[in-house]
Amino acid sequence: MDVEVTEPDRKTLLREAVANVGRTELKAALDLAIQSGVQRPKAVHNALLALRRHHDPVPYVARPQYRPTLPYLAAALSDECLARTIEALGDDSDDPSREQLLDALDTVRSDFSDPVIAVMLAGVALDEMPSSDLCAELLTTDPRYGLASETAGPVEPPPVDHQAESREGAGPST
Repeated sequence: MDVEVTEPDRKTLLREAVANVGRTELKAALDLAIQSGVQRPKAVHNALLALRRHHDPVPYVARPQYRPTLPYLAAALSDECLARTIEALGDDSDDPSREQLLDALDTVRSDFSDPVIAVMLAGVALDEMPSSDLCAELLTTDPRYGLASETAGPVEPPPVDHQAESREGAGPST
């Protein structure tokens, strides 16, 4: 199945994959990203600190002010999963077939949640590697990762008309 996924779609996939990770995993990844010795711009470091202050950072992670943190969070979330997947692929890790990648993902699934695997796939999809297109395709077609319909962009809920709600809930006046 050939699915064309553009660069903006791949960034959306990463944003949505990170937003699908649970609160506990995301908070641990924030701590790891902040404590890592990775050089990053001061603004990204400050955004990581601000994001960590939220009791539940999940609803905030996709907001524009936190988007520069996504590659760092993705790495903190999925580096171990990526290493284990590469190990499972062996000599085929540079350019695996779909079947080889699916077999490797089945192998690591016992140790990593589907949302973490999705973050790993989204991170690889952003890289310019031979397996990038395959990873993007899996994210957009496999329902296990929760992103199968996300390539068109995140679906925003309709705006809530609070005035209409208060009029409806007020009932008849006496």
